[in-house]
Amino acid sequence: MATNFEHSVEYPFSTGRLWELITGEQYWNDLMEATNAGHGSVESVSAEGDELTVTTKQGVGAENLPSVITKVRPGDLEIPRSIVYRRAGDRITGRMEASVTGAPAKIFGDIVISGDPAVARYEGRAEVGIPFVGGKIEKAVIEQVEQLLDAERDATVDFQQR
Repeated sequence: MATNFEHSVEYPFSTGRLWELITGEQYWNDLMEATNAGHGSVESVSAEGDELTVTTKQGVGAENLPSVITKVRPGDLEIPRSIVYRRAGDRITGRMEASVTGAPAKIFGDIVISGDPAVARYEGRAEVGIPFVGGKIEKAVIEQVEQLLDAERDATVDFQQR
């Protein structure tokens, strides 16, 4: 089973400015601190020309998880995540993937960022391979991801204003 999702966030600056921000390693360290303090780390940031690859390890404390998840997978969640961005002119495209360590859960999707102001559009799906409750968990995972994407947007705006 899989559950599709779509989500978008808007930034108060251009796609070009967003690219300038996300290609710096300090941005990712500050983003992780702002959105996942105590539970996450930046594993690697590699920018070469018009391609950027970011690998993080994020986490969600058990106290912040819906009961439908903690009943199946007790404890904190560790979430390896990777994103590959490519810039082509005034547009950024990307692919994100994340999984949950020790659980049959993954989320992946495509990212398209364009415009001035920049708008990031995410389309993807969550897959949880657990009979009977997988669909409920997928919906909960998508809610968590959407909250994270909104928090990352807010942290990016704060970072840009420094």
